[in-house]
Amino acid sequence: MNKPHDPASATNAALLRAQAFMTPSPVPSISTELLVSADGELNRELHHFLFDPPSNPELLRGKKIAICCSNGVEEIEIVGATKWLTEHGATVHVVAPRIGEFHPTLGLRFPPLTKTHVLAIRLMENAGWLKIDCYMDEAKVADYDACLFPGGCWNPDFLRADKHAQAFLRDMHAAGKPTCGICHGQWVMVSADMLRGKKATAVWNIQVDLANAGATVLDEPCVVDGNLITARFPYDLPRLVDALVKQLVK
Repeated sequence: MNKPHDPASATNAALLRAQAFMTPSPVPSISTELLVSADGELNRELHHFLFDPPSNPELLRGKKIAICCSNGVEEIEIVGATKWLTEHGATVHVVAPRIGEFHPTLGLRFPPLTKTHVLAIRLMENAGWLKIDCYMDEAKVADYDACLFPGGCWNPDFLRADKHAQAFLRDMHAAGKPTCGICHGQWVMVSADMLRGKKATAVWNIQVDLANAGATVLDEPCVVDGNLITARFPYDLPRLVDALVKQLVK
């Protein structure tokens, strides 16, 4: 005699089969400890950048900087930049797009915290939540002296599809204000079609994307072309911030 069909049991069995394809933790990550302790010139620069006391706490007094990001932003790039800039007197805002509603067929799940915070990562490891200071659709160019688009693979992949992020980036650059990108952050610049004829750099695996977008790609820690400032990797952050400061403090 056939047993009656039990939808709940069938669903549970399907979930168990799906779980068989899931990989266990831990996940690949970027270790700040390794970055700042490795014996390399750029690593030593990053160590001093993060841990030396501020040389001039009034250096950037009155300057306001937008760090534009979404979920999946690389922790050391946003936290390191925020720490140094605020210790030297700047006001730093985390500017992020609003998370909208997604159709259930996509299978996406966002916790309530994403309405007010962005999730930072260390490569693929969750690092914690950062409070949003301003939503991207409310950010005004007149309110900021500079902007920085950090990396993390997922973060700029979200941002590059956000029309408000693209518009803010283009308008900041057109206004002559320092417009910075590091690591994968330059993906947003690619989608905003603002690299044609420019010199720029990025993390190695997306340098081809910059070239395809019309940029002259230089494999250097930091490349400055007018008010466009780009860098490759977390340990290039000190040189990017130094180039930013030189344009803010003249």
